[in-house]
Amino acid sequence: MQKEYFLEKPSSFSIYDAAAGSGKTFTLVKEYLKQILSSKSEDYFKHLLAITFTNKAVAEMKQRIVETLVNFSEEKSTMEPLPMMLKIAEETEKSLSEIQIQSQKILKNLLHNYAAFSIETIDRFNHRLIRTFARDLKLATNFEVTLETNELLAEAVDLLLSKAGENKEITKVLLDFAMEKTDDDKSWDISRDIANAAKLLYNENDSGHVSILKQKSLEDFLEFKKQLIHKKEKLSKEIEIIASQTLQLIEESGLQFDDFSGSYLPKHFQNLATGRYDLNFGAKWQETMSEKPLYPTRVTAAIGAIIDELTPNFIINFQQTKELVFKVLLVENLLKNITPLSVINLVNQEIENIKEEKNVLPISEFNSLINKEIKNQPAPFIYERLGEKYRHFFIDEFQDTSKLQWENLIPLIDNALSQQLEPTSGSLLLVGDAKQSIYRWRGGLPEQFMDLYE
Repeated sequence: MQKEYFLEKPSSFSIYDAAAGSGKTFTLVKEYLKQILSSKSEDYFKHLLAITFTNKAVAEMKQRIVETLVNFSEEKSTMEPLPMMLKIAEETEKSLSEIQIQSQKILKNLLHNYAAFSIETIDRFNHRLIRTFARDLKLATNFEVTLETNELLAEAVDLLLSKAGENKEITKVLLDFAMEKTDDDKSWDISRDIANAAKLLYNENDSGHVSILKQKSLEDFLEFKKQLIHKKEKLSKEIEIIASQTLQLIEESGLQFDDFSGSYLPKHFQNLATGRYDLNFGAKWQETMSEKPLYPTRVTAAIGAIIDELTPNFIINFQQTKELVFKVLLVENLLKNITPLSVINLVNQEIENIKEEKNVLPISEFNSLINKEIKNQPAPFIYERLGEKYRHFFIDEFQDTSKLQWENLIPLIDNALSQQLEPTSGSLLLVGDAKQSIYRWRGGLPEQFMDLYE
């Protein structure tokens, strides 16, 4: 199923919803070959950029294109044409002989200029961009790229754990992390748990929050934790006072727990007075406090009258403690996350030390680096620095493209689509299947594909 979007010229922007068995590879290869066969230039492939997500997919697409060109170049190709050749001939209005001759020329040129055959992974393309802009990004020109984020994390975690027993504050945070994990019935493998938590550092969907996290010091986290503990104690004390006052009011009024329907109300405040907050705040008796009596029909008229008189106080105290309990639960949730965030921050500090000492750059950081610096440069300037000028873009598995990756490509694509480039205008083909997204963990957003398609 294909849906066209029109910019400067018809068919300049195409989206192919590639569900399983939909002929995605056939479409990609056909559209790629159609562009280079439509040009009179035999090296027009230099102006095409195809992006996918794995080296395996890159190799397969290159192989498919070369094999198809070989087939088109053979003498028998015009007598026994492949379905793709017939399709291209129909769509380009070229004869089979013209396609055969042009394929021979292109194939020869491509094999002699294979390095300019730009079908690559998004990480490889970003690597080229960063190499080009290394000085602008204040990177050493001889920096090394590390592909293994997990290995970098493991090394950083090992370095962090080696400081246990040496640094008092770090030791305390690591012990708290270990104890909280065991309290949650998690494993004692603290090294693995820390590494798993620290993967948040490389999730592009959380990059905005992570950048704020990286700016904080361990002291900031410890101070914030201290403030949260103080806040929780203060809120808990307020709840205890109101709950105790309510119970005292019930007792001084000569009321018993069983004077209330199901003893719900006095038991509720008794739980609050003893610090129990795991209560049901959606119970029926709570919803009807101001409408129905809080006592059963069996109580005497005198008892009922006393409870009716006290009900406005009960309602006020209930609402006040309900709001306070929700605040306590929020603080508890923050406290539950403050230690893991502190540890993640410490891991990040170790990663930064490793990067500086070894002069390495994780490939997972390419997108954010480009997004911060290069995307603000005019597209012609980026092309000039790259030494190339792409006119046609093919993005496979678009559902696995992250928000940052897409934003980084937009200036280049927009430049190609918005200009009248000779001999042809620019184009963009997106291929994807939102149901097949496998890289959401590293920032892939299938919603992007769905939004564009809709």
